[in-house]
Amino acid sequence: MQAAAFKDKKRGSPAHREAQPRSPLDPAQVPHWPYRAIMSLYILLAVALLFCIILSALVMVKNFEISKEVQDLKTELWNVSKLMQECEKRQEANRHSIQQSIFEVRKKVEKLETQPAEINKISTSIEKILQALEKKPSACKLGSREMDEGGALD
Repeated sequence: MQAAAFKDKKRGSPAHREAQPRSPLDPAQVPHWPYRAIMSLYILLAVALLFCIILSALVMVKNFEISKEVQDLKTELWNVSKLMQECEKRQEANRHSIQQSIFEVRKKVEKLETQPAEINKISTSIEKILQALEKKPSACKLGSREMDEGGALD
């Protein structure tokens, strides 16, 4: 009995326990809902942080894809620009060749335009020579006579 009384004394008898006021830090006195609410907030914060991390990863992946597309477009633009420059150079060379050909054709046309005048001059000269020959019939007969060995006429 003494042992039982000692245990009651150590634990505190029910009458003794009711008389003692509970301390504010006593877990039996704190309700469970604030603890659950705080844990829910921590879980919600962790989920929000996880969502932000996943969203950031998706943004980074999309940024990488767009950067790759922009780089590809830049390469294509460079190639097109280079092709355009080559085409412009060829067009410039062709234009120069065409201008040279036009210049040569103009020179030939001018030459052809001056040739009829020269032909007319030659033609008039031939006519004058023929007229002069007709006036001198004896000169024509001289050409028909035979010459001796010394070149004198018979």
